[in-house]
Amino acid sequence: MSNRKYLSKMTGILLAGMLLCAGMTVLAAPSVQGDTELTVTADETVSAEYTITNDEAMESVSLTLSYDKDALTYMSGSGGDNFSGNGGNGSVTLQSRPQSETASFSVRFKSKEEGSTEVKILSCTAVVDGTEVDLLSGGAVSGGEDEEDEEHEDEGKRASFVIDERTFYLHSPESLEDFDAVHMDIQGIDSRVLKHVSLDVYVIRLYSDNGSYRDNFVYDPEKGTVIPFVQMRSGNDTVIFLEPDEDVHIPVRYSRVDMGWGPKYTIPALHHVIIDGVDEIPDDTDHYLVYGINQDGEKAWYCYDYDKDSLQLFDDVAYQGEQNYILELEEKELGLRADGYEQVERYNRDMGRRLYIILFLVIFIVVLLNLVVLMYLRMRKMQMLDPEDEEDIEDGKKSSPGAFVTGNLEENETDFQEPEEEPEEEDEEERDIDLEIIDLDDLEDDD
Repeated sequence: MSNRKYLSKMTGILLAGMLLCAGMTVLAAPSVQGDTELTVTADETVSAEYTITNDEAMESVSLTLSYDKDALTYMSGSGGDNFSGNGGNGSVTLQSRPQSETASFSVRFKSKEEGSTEVKILSCTAVVDGTEVDLLSGGAVSGGEDEEDEEHEDEGKRASFVIDERTFYLHSPESLEDFDAVHMDIQGIDSRVLKHVSLDVYVIRLYSDNGSYRDNFVYDPEKGTVIPFVQMRSGNDTVIFLEPDEDVHIPVRYSRVDMGWGPKYTIPALHHVIIDGVDEIPDDTDHYLVYGINQDGEKAWYCYDYDKDSLQLFDDVAYQGEQNYILELEEKELGLRADGYEQVERYNRDMGRRLYIILFLVIFIVVLLNLVVLMYLRMRKMQMLDPEDEEDIEDGKKSSPGAFVTGNLEENETDFQEPEEEPEEEDEEERDIDLEIIDLDDLEDDD
């Protein structure tokens, strides 16, 4: 009996435990925890940590914070996979794609004065199974504008933009400080946008085709283009990044580039280059010039340090003066270099002429020497002949006077025979014999 009572008690305890665990599972809800009170010291950096949890895996998370801009200056943010964040002028928006039940963010501020300040969590939304959920209230995000957007989506009347080969669709924007909601015509569709209270700046919210990216963009009504909405502090100014106009002044030795911003986007900017002959080689620094507008409506170039995530006004006048001095030095160097090249060319030209003249003279002297040598050899050969040999040669050309030619005059001339040449050893007297022709007919008459 006691065993039955014991088993009944144990069964009841187990059932109660199972119900308690099931209740805890059912009652589990999204939560957003983080620092809302910060104790700061003047001119020092302080960090605030935030953790978002959900009972289902979150495809993307967006956290919006507000802070006292008179006490804090936004420096940077980090956390999660595919993190992107921007802040300034009292608000910070952090986004991530954790693909898990937990997402963590870290925000760094620089304090302006000593004391304590409050950081508020304005909104925290997450995309779960393709549906945007408000993690602060635990329900799906809904509203009048969202219903209107859904109607537009059903009718196919929603403006779209192509960013990095992906289509983004216009949605109803969230509220921003110093911006009012207005309606304007975008791509022929009446759309709800945010307009700055004192500047001609429009902000729209775009969702990617698969819902993974949901960000604010600055919309240019004249060009119909968009760039990521970035608002940063530069000294005492609040600067919003803009797309530079075509006719805007570009400082020398800078070229247009697309500066990476976050995991997906780019912002038009300028990067310093080094002139190597005719080629422009970008330097290895992470400093860029971005075009922006401050709260007074003044547009200018700002120097953005990508590593430190800091922004300061670009002094174009001082930079141009420095570049003019550098250009002057380079022109002097180029002038000296050109003079040196000209002198080298002149020297090479003069030396070439001299070499041609020397070569001509050498050839002329060689030819002249050959002529002199030939004439000398000929004269030498003429002097080597004996006078007696010359007389023998001259006498050999004459006939001996004592030689007779015999033959019949009436017969052909072939009957006459030339006297045989006598040897050279004959005496001079025999050489002096004169030839006499005897007519045989005259001899017969005499008989």
